[in-house]
Amino acid sequence: MMRKRLTILLLLLCACVGPANPLSAQEKERAAVAPEATSVIKLKGLDGKLYDTSSMRGEVLVVSFGATWCTPCTWELVAIEELKVEYAGKPVKFLWVSIEDEKQTSDNLLRHYAKQRRLTIPVLRDPKATAFSQFSSSTRIPVVVFFDQEGRHVAPVHRGMSPEISEYKKLVRSRVDALLKTRETEKAGAKAVAR
Repeated sequence: MMRKRLTILLLLLCACVGPANPLSAQEKERAAVAPEATSVIKLKGLDGKLYDTSSMRGEVLVVSFGATWCTPCTWELVAIEELKVEYAGKPVKFLWVSIEDEKQTSDNLLRHYAKQRRLTIPVLRDPKATAFSQFSSSTRIPVVVFFDQEGRHVAPVHRGMSPEISEYKKLVRSRVDALLKTRETEKAGAKAVAR
């Protein structure tokens, strides 16, 4: 009886884990930055400007969705600010989007939150979570979304925050670098064809 239970448990575990991924490292990198849907974010920032991802072509966009009450979101903002400094001078832009409505967090409170954390990235509002719902059906935050330099959302979306800021930065850095590399490869290919 015990052996039968162990066999069933082992079969269930194998079914959950699934087979090993047969993709090569190069195929995995291409899949990680493959353009997905034509998702667009159009939100107003605390600075009064309208931010429209479809008009930000030419830059890799890293858009993080979070909330002021979310402790992991605060840690993530530290990482994003550090990454912004690392990518200064490169075509990379970072945006932070609060999914809280005005009843939860007023504009003044959100400004205070941003000032207290010394945020230099644009802070946007998504009070009805309309933009957020394009990328996540759960309320687990932070959620980070990447857009390539053509303004296309690229899969996958990253949910949650690593316990180590350095690990989180490594993950975001690898995605951004892959998107920048993809663009450079496309440009090199276009030049070769033109010759």
